[in-house]
Amino acid sequence: MTLRTPTRPISVTTRAGDRLTERDAEVLRLLAEHQVLTVGQLATALFPDVRKCRSRVAVLRTLGLVETFRPPLQRGSSQAHCVATARTLDLLSADADGSRLRRRSTYDATAIALRPDLGHLRGVNEVFCQLLGYARQTTGAALETWRSERATARALGTRLRPDGFGRWRQGGAWCEFFLEYDTGTEPHARLLAKLTGYTDLAESAGVSCPVLFWLPNAQRESHLHRLLADRPPRVPVATAYGVPSRTHPAGPTWRPSWSPTSQLPLADLGTSAAQHLDLPQSSHILL
Repeated sequence: MTLRTPTRPISVTTRAGDRLTERDAEVLRLLAEHQVLTVGQLATALFPDVRKCRSRVAVLRTLGLVETFRPPLQRGSSQAHCVATARTLDLLSADADGSRLRRRSTYDATAIALRPDLGHLRGVNEVFCQLLGYARQTTGAALETWRSERATARALGTRLRPDGFGRWRQGGAWCEFFLEYDTGTEPHARLLAKLTGYTDLAESAGVSCPVLFWLPNAQRESHLHRLLADRPPRVPVATAYGVPSRTHPAGPTWRPSWSPTSQLPLADLGTSAAQHLDLPQSSHILL
């Protein structure tokens, strides 16, 4: 990517367009869509190193396009979290999705910092940012779609609220998936209850899109698979566990319920799920 070199220092009269690079614009679009990303997540997804990312975030802050905060009530130090400002949403309103972004982005940095589910949102976004980072460094890999919880729920038009939807491709293999990021606070029965809505959606749409549960530890994964074995789901389910930055979501870390002794890369889950259901692999008609 060729970046523009700023031609003058920042001042109160500097226009955002005079300082923005293509990568800056992508940072702003990600923040507007996904509400909050840490500096580390942005660096993983878009930058060669954290230092360069911090430098560009500082520029965006000076231009009034990004706010940052560190979550309260945490021991030790925490990463800076980045949020798009109202000015950013106004600038993006010229895009095709701008008006929707402006209507649904009602939180400021303080409100997001105080969200009780901030850790959950950060975990969801970490999975997708790891995929973006892997794709940036791997020929033939791409996160072709990343939709937030709100965008996915709006597209589906149901009470189903996945934590996100993605389309991942690597080489000739691809997989569309719904993500459920589990922090370990919900009982297993509640996780299984979510599958009813996914089953209804899959059968009505005639697709084999798997539901992926990212779990906090191996014990929780094993317990969930025992329950899935007792009551095999009619929708494809696969699991992974651990810290997404260490247990990489693109790799062979996914354990499918239809073949629990296997561990597959994310891209291979698509074909395997379709074969399991004896359906042709096709894109989701609503997403």
